[in-house]
Amino acid sequence: MFHEDMKQTDKRIAKSIRISVILLCAAGMLLIAARYAGGFAQWYSVNVYSLITATAGRLSGAAPFSVAEAAVCVLPFIIIADLIRCRKRLREAFSRILLLVSVLFFLYAANCGVNYHRDTFADTEALSGAEFTKDQLAEFCEYIISNLYECGPYPEYPQGSELAGEARKSMTKLSEHEPSLRGYYPVPKQLTVLSGVFSAMGVSGIYSPFTVEANINGEMPDMEKPFTACHELSHLRGYMNEGEASYIGWLACTGSDDQSFKRSGWLIAWVYAGGTLKRVDPERYDSLREKLPSYAVSEIEANDLFWSSHVTKASEIQDRVNDAYLKANGQKGGIQSYGMLTTLMLMHYYSAR
Repeated sequence: MFHEDMKQTDKRIAKSIRISVILLCAAGMLLIAARYAGGFAQWYSVNVYSLITATAGRLSGAAPFSVAEAAVCVLPFIIIADLIRCRKRLREAFSRILLLVSVLFFLYAANCGVNYHRDTFADTEALSGAEFTKDQLAEFCEYIISNLYECGPYPEYPQGSELAGEARKSMTKLSEHEPSLRGYYPVPKQLTVLSGVFSAMGVSGIYSPFTVEANINGEMPDMEKPFTACHELSHLRGYMNEGEASYIGWLACTGSDDQSFKRSGWLIAWVYAGGTLKRVDPERYDSLREKLPSYAVSEIEANDLFWSSHVTKASEIQDRVNDAYLKANGQKGGIQSYGMLTTLMLMHYYSAR
């Protein structure tokens, strides 16, 4: 009987290892093809990944909570319980852990890694040669201010399902003018249990390739939530570059039918463009900041206070890890790619004139 049990255990271990090897090889082949086979990543993103988003995204979107958050909270306990249960058969337990890691790596490659090598949303040639003067930057900042006056402080920002619904509507509306953004948009989820952790790490949102979900920090100030929801949804259309995702999120918000989404987009525009102006021309920045509507000043100050109060060692480590991760996936600027938004907004503003 003992020997029979051992044989069955060995068979399960061998099967787990075989599946793990197959998944690891498949993931590796996908990533190699995406990086070196011209056109593969674009074809995959348009034809395969869009199908994954429409199917897996619908399944995870049906849950009223973030499936990714639930998994992060539950999986460690399942692994620990399995190790305890199999303490006399650790080889079997570790083979299952290897299988889990292999599944996660394959999901990352299939639902995220390949997309880093697809065609860009922005005109990279124009972007690389884009140069703007201080006067042009200041003019755009004045344009932001005029739009903030038009937006006004009301209505209040939507929450929960209303926020998710408006984000999907805004992205769908933008896709009417941007064919590459057309397709199904899963429901963006607000994190609850992990929001405090995300705040401590300085993270406003995250795309989960394992559950095909857009997740946003439910604890951060409301002014960032519409923009972040649209930013994360852009990843679900295969655009992984953070600067481009922010640009798409800004376009979706400022072009939205919802006034609070417009306000979020223009407030974020001021944070980025105004921050750039502050670095290159502090005096001009100070004079323009005095022209901001009072509600905008209040919201921006509250947002700054929130994030500055969460600057911790964890957030510094997360920045370094994220920087290394982005560079490893072809974003040479690392976390500096987030700052691409200002240049892209300026390009959009002056091309439309």
